[in-house]
Amino acid sequence: MSSTLRRLTAVAALGWIAAACVPPRPPPPRGEGQQQLVSERPAKKPATEAPNGPSVQEAQAKRTDGLEGGELVFSDEFEREAPGPDWDVKHPGEWVIREGELVATRVARADDRNKGVWLVHELPEHARVEFTARSLSGAGDTKCEVFATEPAHEAGYSVIFGGWNNTINTIARRGEHEKQRVVQTPHRPVEKSRKYRWAIVRNDDVVRWYVDGQFMLAYEDKEPVRGGFFGFNNWATDVRFDDVRVFKLPAAD
Repeated sequence: MSSTLRRLTAVAALGWIAAACVPPRPPPPRGEGQQQLVSERPAKKPATEAPNGPSVQEAQAKRTDGLEGGELVFSDEFEREAPGPDWDVKHPGEWVIREGELVATRVARADDRNKGVWLVHELPEHARVEFTARSLSGAGDTKCEVFATEPAHEAGYSVIFGGWNNTINTIARRGEHEKQRVVQTPHRPVEKSRKYRWAIVRNDDVVRWYVDGQFMLAYEDKEPVRGGFFGFNNWATDVRFDDVRVFKLPAAD
């Protein structure tokens, strides 16, 4: 072997040894789509119930205070020919009396709907409002507005039985479509032509709604709407109301 060949062989051997001593490169960083180790996963936050969720409804359903008694401060059986001075009809001709019932006539223009008929006497701060309601339409959609700050739609609490083509029962605060509105589950549909006796009670910061003595829904409000206006409303269905009673109640204990 020549001296040149011996030098080349020695250099190659040293290169192999040096390569063997080089540590391996670290692995590439974990991609965003790769799964983290179990120990590295963030702890799950405890689920929080939405305001007026199931537990609130269950608690309020057990209450019976305010359902009886109180001082009768207004009543109306509609045994006359027209709504009269106790009621403010916002859209002329929309509300009439027929056979002893307050009746909503059909309003063609959508912009003229939801004007309502409003009781001119303001409700007490703590009150129970009772009335009989029925719908002669399969669409249901019987509703009232209560504790409103002015005699106008969505100025207080909207209470709706059979809304949106008889698919939703709800209490909504200052807007029928508000995110925090309370919706009954399972849904109880309105039966066409059946008379229902409503009671709406507030003697603290909760609006409670009952139909035929059965609890429907409650709206617990940390910042209650403190208005005193009450009215009946209608969108486009044949609804009728009768036998209104307003009672002044003592504050809840």
